[in-house]
Amino acid sequence: MHKEEIILLHLTLYNIKKLFENAGIANGHFRAYDELGVQPVHIHKSKTEHKKAISLLCKGISEIFRERSPEDLMESESIRFVIQSIAPEMCEP
Repeated sequence: MHKEEIILLHLTLYNIKKLFENAGIANGHFRAYDELGVQPVHIHKSKTEHKKAISLLCKGISEIFRERSPEDLMESESIRFVIQSIAPEMCEP
């Protein structure tokens, strides 16, 4: 992937992180990412640093999905909206 594509993926995952945090769901899941100190706006950082940030974001997101049931996550209106947008089959009764 080109650096611009990596940064776009980083930005997308960062927005998912913020969504979980704003919904009160993230509970230390992104500590390692925050400690890394590389955000999508840091375009001067290397491609390798952005890849590391992406890896840490994916780890935090997967931990949330491992710890919480889909029903629990769907209680948040903002999370439900995103899941309906990307995986509508998860929202069917």
